[in-house]
Amino acid sequence: MKEGNEINMKTLPNFFIVGAARCGTTSLNRYLSQHPEIFITPKKETHFFACGLFPSSFKGPGDERLNERVITDEAQYAQLFAGVKGAKAVGEASVFYLCYPGTAERIAQVVPDAKIIILLREPVERAYSAYTFLFGRETLEFAEGLRREEERKQADFEPMWWYKEAGLYYHQVKHYLDIFGTEQVKVVLYDDLCANPEQTLRAIFSFLGVDEDVAINTSVRYNPAGVPKSRRLYLLLNHFIYHPSTLEKRIKSLVPHHLRLAWASKAIGIFTRSESMDTQLYTQLKASFAEDVSKLEDLLQRDLHHWHYRELSIMQKS
Repeated sequence: MKEGNEINMKTLPNFFIVGAARCGTTSLNRYLSQHPEIFITPKKETHFFACGLFPSSFKGPGDERLNERVITDEAQYAQLFAGVKGAKAVGEASVFYLCYPGTAERIAQVVPDAKIIILLREPVERAYSAYTFLFGRETLEFAEGLRREEERKQADFEPMWWYKEAGLYYHQVKHYLDIFGTEQVKVVLYDDLCANPEQTLRAIFSFLGVDEDVAINTSVRYNPAGVPKSRRLYLLLNHFIYHPSTLEKRIKSLVPHHLRLAWASKAIGIFTRSESMDTQLYTQLKASFAEDVSKLEDLLQRDLHHWHYRELSIMQKS
């Protein structure tokens, strides 16, 4: 988004899923897209409102995929909403809107009445999910990746590499609440979306002002991450999904976008497995997040006891 330019309000969303990454945003995006009164862009992670805050390009291994997805042109961004026809709620999802400083102000400047949806996951699980999600790009053990996080950030690695920082939610959430107010911000826990998706979606529908009594297929958990059972097969699948050849692109074009996403998520689930992290590292990370989680509890007026005392054994592939 270029500073000082007018944007046609008719092309803009009125709600945003702003993150956090690896907290169920892709699943929520696909569930909301099934509602007849909701339009959400099929293209996720455009980061239009953060693009002017990003470096000229992210430079981590494989970060070119994000560089290619970022939309900086207003006309191109507006085109994402060309299919809007009478929807009450019009939205987009970009997970780094939450953790990237200055984004909330830019959204508020253009869409001051926007409704904001924030998804949060127990931060140690979120960090490890981000680590496994970067398989094929990440060459370090998790502990070493954590140790070099600030160094990588300074070298312009994209925020998916911010294993710890992206999970320090208190200031990120407070910033959105300060700018938009409690009536315009809804915080959703990943645990609730997984354990009771129907009830969670009804609450989100109410927040967005659309019909709450709409059946949504929540059988697919989208965009899972895990440790590959076969490195070769996983990398082949990943290449087909994210870097298809000309022939593969033509094959993919014959299948509707929502079906491609569902099939890809199921395939990744088949080719990966759950794997718990080192117990000592888990305990250390838990302690490092404890103060932030306590402050978040006070901010949200919500008991996060289950985050404080989560056992390592229940960490799941996702």
